[in-house]
Amino acid sequence: MRSLRVLSLAYNSLKGSIPSCLCTLRSLRILYLEGNSLEGSIPSCMCALRSLRKLYLSNNRLSGDIPSCFSNIRTLTELGLSDNQFQGNYISWLCDMRSLTVLSLSYDRFPSSIPSCLGNLDKLKFLQLAGDEFKCSMPSSIFSNLTKLRTLKIYCDGLKGTFQFPVLANLSKLKYIYFSSNGGLDINTEYPISWVPSFQLNTFIIQDCSLNRNSGNRLPTFLWTQGKLYSLYLWGTTITGTPPIGLFCNSSLSTLSLRWNQFSGPFLLPCHNASQHAYQIDLSFNYLNGSLPENISVSFPKLWTFKMAGNKLEGCIPSTLGHAPLSELDLSDNNLSGELPHTLTRNQSKLQYLNVSYNHLEGEVLPTDADMPGLHHLIVTNNNFTGLLLARLSNSSSLLIIDGGYNKFTDDLSHELPYFPEIKILLLKQNHIQGFLPEQLCQMQYLRFLDLSGNNLSGKLLPCFNNISSWISSSPEKSRVIDFIVRDAHISFTSKNLISPYEGYPLWQMTHLDLSSNMISGIIPREIGELKGLRSLNISSNRIQGSIPVEMACMNTMESLDLSHNSLTGSIPQEMVRLSSLSAFSVAFNILFGGIPSGGQFATFSKSSYEGNPGLCGPPLEKACSSDKERANKNAEAGENKGKSIDFDDALFYSFVTISFILGFWWFLASIFFKVSWRRKYFKIIDEYYKMYLRDI
Repeated sequence: MRSLRVLSLAYNSLKGSIPSCLCTLRSLRILYLEGNSLEGSIPSCMCALRSLRKLYLSNNRLSGDIPSCFSNIRTLTELGLSDNQFQGNYISWLCDMRSLTVLSLSYDRFPSSIPSCLGNLDKLKFLQLAGDEFKCSMPSSIFSNLTKLRTLKIYCDGLKGTFQFPVLANLSKLKYIYFSSNGGLDINTEYPISWVPSFQLNTFIIQDCSLNRNSGNRLPTFLWTQGKLYSLYLWGTTITGTPPIGLFCNSSLSTLSLRWNQFSGPFLLPCHNASQHAYQIDLSFNYLNGSLPENISVSFPKLWTFKMAGNKLEGCIPSTLGHAPLSELDLSDNNLSGELPHTLTRNQSKLQYLNVSYNHLEGEVLPTDADMPGLHHLIVTNNNFTGLLLARLSNSSSLLIIDGGYNKFTDDLSHELPYFPEIKILLLKQNHIQGFLPEQLCQMQYLRFLDLSGNNLSGKLLPCFNNISSWISSSPEKSRVIDFIVRDAHISFTSKNLISPYEGYPLWQMTHLDLSSNMISGIIPREIGELKGLRSLNISSNRIQGSIPVEMACMNTMESLDLSHNSLTGSIPQEMVRLSSLSAFSVAFNILFGGIPSGGQFATFSKSSYEGNPGLCGPPLEKACSSDKERANKNAEAGENKGKSIDFDDALFYSFVTISFILGFWWFLASIFFKVSWRRKYFKIIDEYYKMYLRDI
């Protein structure tokens, strides 16, 4: 393919090294290999591609030195090398590539500061500098010559020092700015006071940096001059004051996201009818108080994301919120009271994400005519909601997460569990839910978290849990649905005796089944051993009987197993020492006997894991197990004593029967001899019996 000019294999799952045969494609002008898992070094023969204009190798696992001969490719204008594992100082020759218009690179270990010679690349329109491990400062002199720059992205965990933002004032073509550090960088926008920006930004993003530390952590005043500003993200910047809602009046602002700051005061609406472009407002995790304005939908008629989580809001949720085309609503972690407005949940509501957890809301969450066909996340935990929940969700077949724990829901699972084909997380802990465990649960193939603990469930454990693919496979699936959860979900549940929050990547790695503190009876089905992907299982505090199936030793990803407070009998299978990931284990308060398995993780468990079982012996208990010979002698002696005990009991029983018969017989004769009326009744009964049954014989 010697005439090939464009080759794009970006964002696949390619592995291995970059093949040297690419060097023969002398006509190649554009090469995209970013977003794969390529390893090894870049073949130096690629410098022979003298017609190359665009080269993107970012987001791989490439290592070694970058060939310095790249600087001889005079046609190269776009170069993407970020997010790899390159070594060696490649800045000296990179700064000579004066034809570059796009540069994306990352520093992982050096240098100690961003080289000022990057300022020589005066044709740059796009500059991205990234790094995780390297600690550096950012010289302001870089930007004086970059007058054509449109996009500036700098994010390094180790970035430190103070960046004087006014050095960007003369970059008139600047449209996009993104700064991120791990809290070490202070961005000063207020000195000198008289500076006037020549640019008009579309997007301004500052994340985990300090803004104006020496100027009272105030909001950058230059933002009020940005009439074309479309998106403003200031996350974790320690800004104080009142929320700048008025920015919607002075610009075409569409997204205002100010999470994790120190804004305080009430949420006030901006000037009338000036917010036609407002689509997203996020003021979560600040110090806002007071109540939400009743006419929010009038000021923001096109609002589809509204997030105010983690504040100190009070009062009721305005019913007019339901008049806006909301897709995401997060009012969690506040002091809101009253009922959830049913305007939010009726008439084919567009809501996809609804989170009102950790408030003081009451009443029924959903009306009987609830209609939310696009709902993905429903999180209402820790309120005072009553009535039915699951039965009202029959029209929400796209649900991925239902978290309704710590309320007063009264669903009957025997009759009121709709089918949710894509559900991943179902948490209804500590409610008043009753009924049997329905087999519909086994039809929910992608279920990863099921917590129904602390309810009034009865019946038996389902042997069909092995139909749930997420629990039988030790490799979590990667899918569109999983990606959605990784991006948005944040839940807490009890595992290893601790309540832990899970989100992002660790969340979809975890699997969890908790049916504790109910009235479930029967035995542990042997099919449970097929749940090789389950990491946490808690069926404690029920009425489960029978033995511990030896098949449970096959649950090789199990990390937390709690079978305590039941009526289990028999011994603990020795084969369970194969559970190498097990870090929390309890069979306390059952009727188990025999030796405790030795070796593996069982050597790490304390006495509390086995208390309440008088028949158990061996470490860590102080009760030692008898040797086999002693046990055989004790069993023989016990058998002999038991035989003697049986002989004595038999003699006593037959003697009692004989004496009872003699006494009863003579008492009967004496009664009919001395009592004339009894004697007449007796002979009358005999006569009637004779007439009915014996006359015709």
